[in-house]
Amino acid sequence: MLSRDSGAARHLLALLILVCELGYSSLAAAAAAEGPAVIDIGPVAVTPTTGLESRFSDNIYLQENDPTSSWIYLVRPAVTAQLQDRSNLYWLSYDGEAGWYQEDSANDRNDYFDQTFSGDIYILPAERWIATAYASYAMLHEDRGTGLTEGEIGNVIPKPVEYDQTDVGGTIEYGSGVGRINLNAHYMDREYTNFKQFTRTRDVEEIRLGTTFFYPIAPRTDILLDYSHSDFNYPNAFENLPALDSTENTLQAGVEWEITPNMTSRAQAGGTQKKFEDSERDEWSGLTWTLSLLMQPTELDTVTITGQKAPEETSLQGDFINRESLTTTWDHDWSDRVDTSLSGTVARERYEQSIDDRDDYIYNVTVRANYAFRRWVNTYVSYSYDNKDSNAENLSYEQNAFMIGVDLSL
Repeated sequence: MLSRDSGAARHLLALLILVCELGYSSLAAAAAAEGPAVIDIGPVAVTPTTGLESRFSDNIYLQENDPTSSWIYLVRPAVTAQLQDRSNLYWLSYDGEAGWYQEDSANDRNDYFDQTFSGDIYILPAERWIATAYASYAMLHEDRGTGLTEGEIGNVIPKPVEYDQTDVGGTIEYGSGVGRINLNAHYMDREYTNFKQFTRTRDVEEIRLGTTFFYPIAPRTDILLDYSHSDFNYPNAFENLPALDSTENTLQAGVEWEITPNMTSRAQAGGTQKKFEDSERDEWSGLTWTLSLLMQPTELDTVTITGQKAPEETSLQGDFINRESLTTTWDHDWSDRVDTSLSGTVARERYEQSIDDRDDYIYNVTVRANYAFRRWVNTYVSYSYDNKDSNAENLSYEQNAFMIGVDLSL
């Protein structure tokens, strides 16, 4: 496995994968099938892809004053192996992203190399039963100016914060004429791997268990009742500060309906209670909701509206983040080769029990145009605008980013 600190190794890996992808792509140019082509290795279908992107950001550290601009060059190698046994499916995947910043020096690094290894299973063990399972191990980073280094810290820290994350989980569902019941479980472990003197206290484990019952009220419409329980454990607590260990219980009711066989919408609302193990941190309970609305006003247009109001674990301040957000996306197909996407997000983050009652308003607008130059070559251009308005000192910012890229496959 590649070390994060092996700069030459990661550059060589990205270059070798890119050369292989370009070579395979040139050989497959005459293929007529839709979507990425696969390599059959016995019963296993292997699909390699690569993405290349050049990005310009006028505020890479997300600073309120004196922003720093830079070009960023990205390579995204990926490979998926799929095995099908009757109705059962098995996947192994690798996803990487290497980023090189023009604004870089020997003592001030921005480059990174993220890697994720994952496996997924979808099986039908018996009639009316569906089971899924997944596991992943990722070596990731936080861009300077985000997460644990937001604000002025991001301008002075010498390299991005890095962490390893493990996720394991699964679902099992049973359906009958009376309804469907879904049971799910998830485990997450996140451990920061550098700047341990201040990141170790943010190492966290989460165990989440949940169940959802669906009851049909029309041919393509179900009402639902959803319950989940989460345990958060911080193994390295702050000295002289109350621990952040907590439990969350959420009960919501809602409705799920089918727009088309491949499009399902869902809306639910209810309440969440968050209770900390340390009595010095206040218990919280309040309204929470989730929305996933898909609409297709014409055959060429798809509108998606997603939103959520729920507590999130805090990065630096307060007991937790009380977050609500709403995102609207409009996708339009202009032709077989050209499509565009326009999206906007509005969010509010309140840092409960923070010293300055921190309250952030976050806005994003993104527009993207795709052109399928060949079956194995998709090109795109994109623009993104981000704005954070915070009542906390030195945490507001604006950022404009321009992207041009290409996605390659066989």
